[in-house]
Amino acid sequence: MNLLESGDQIIRYDQGLTKKAYAAMQGGAADRCGCAYCLKSAAQRATVFPGAFRLLLNQLGIDPEKEGEVYGCGPDGPQWLYGGWFYFAGELVEAGVRLTDAGPGFQYFFTDAQRLPSATVDFGNSVLAVEFVTRLPWVIEARP
Repeated sequence: MNLLESGDQIIRYDQGLTKKAYAAMQGGAADRCGCAYCLKSAAQRATVFPGAFRLLLNQLGIDPEKEGEVYGCGPDGPQWLYGGWFYFAGELVEAGVRLTDAGPGFQYFFTDAQRLPSATVDFGNSVLAVEFVTRLPWVIEARP
């Protein structure tokens, strides 16, 4: 396992095991759900994640097209508050207490995935999630 320090958190991660799990995954949560919130999220996958966050996902072995979950919290001014997470093989070394900024209006945090719904594929015995929160414009016709 490799060591990564991000913000006030330290994790160990297994990029190879994570890539293997993502190769077995059929698609992301937004693809499986199909509600207006998920359709909106899927429509913006290519642009929603800042470069720094995409680099982090790549380093961890995560496919940014296959989120474990996305959720909409509703309007926040002219935009919509959104969150979600990606699973990966790893363990927390230092849990930390703060979100890490990855770009304007985009933050993330590593958390133990045991408190989340089970992943759809096997990430091994120690699974973490990188949770994110951001604000997005509404870009599709369908409304919740």
